[in-house]
Amino acid sequence: MESPRKTLQEIADDIERDVGNKVKYVGLRPPDTNHPDIPLINLTTLEERELCVAVTTCGLTVIGHSHDSLEALDHVTRSRDDDRSRDNDVISRDHQVKISQQVSLTAENGEEGARFYETIYSLLDDVSPKYRAAFCSELSSKLQALQNLRGEET
Repeated sequence: MESPRKTLQEIADDIERDVGNKVKYVGLRPPDTNHPDIPLINLTTLEERELCVAVTTCGLTVIGHSHDSLEALDHVTRSRDDDRSRDNDVISRDHQVKISQQVSLTAENGEEGARFYETIYSLLDDVSPKYRAAFCSELSSKLQALQNLRGEET
């Protein structure tokens, strides 16, 4: 049985729901007219750092250092060698990526200039120390509640 798949837009919607309590702001940005198939997310970390993040088949990548900043989006290129179907824009729930339509981000000089993250959590862990602290605090609270629940059962 094939695993259920999510579109990039559904993944972006999930990100908005999942991390809303661990960042100051998260919201979907209207698509760029030149790249309408790449969902964009505006994000403000707990440190007040504004980012614009692209959701691609290769993962998530920071494309701007303020909301709605598309400074690196023009460098997103797509290989059209294998444009067999719109199925290229989906990712399975178990994170296996179908990359028949490769997305890459390059710097002005043609060198690789972007870092791709498999999840929003790994991106936030890298760019926001306060996110990491909030995540650890939430995890610790849940583990303490579980321990308390087990203690009541005995």
